[in-house]
Amino acid sequence: MATNIPPMPSNVRSIALAWLRKDEWPRWLELDPQFQPDYEHWLRRMNEAVAELQRRGNKVNKIDVGIDEFLEWSRVNGGKVDTHTRSAFVAYKGMRKETDH
Repeated sequence: MATNIPPMPSNVRSIALAWLRKDEWPRWLELDPQFQPDYEHWLRRMNEAVAELQRRGNKVNKIDVGIDEFLEWSRVNGGKVDTHTRSAFVAYKGMRKETDH
């Protein structure tokens, strides 16, 4: 299956992806009207993306994004709740995971 994943630079060690919880999906939908309404569809697409990234030789870190932890982090870091803020949160957690050996 073709994906829209651009090539990664050769110096990228790993990729952090937001991994959202099914039981929190209704709350995410309330927070962000841009959200994919069907969790199973989202999960299928994310699993396809992970498989493609791994096929290309990338290490993929699924970063658990608990909604309460995210909202607290967002509040302290500007208060926005959108795709860009979720990406920043995942990058933050991913970097912490990389350095917490």
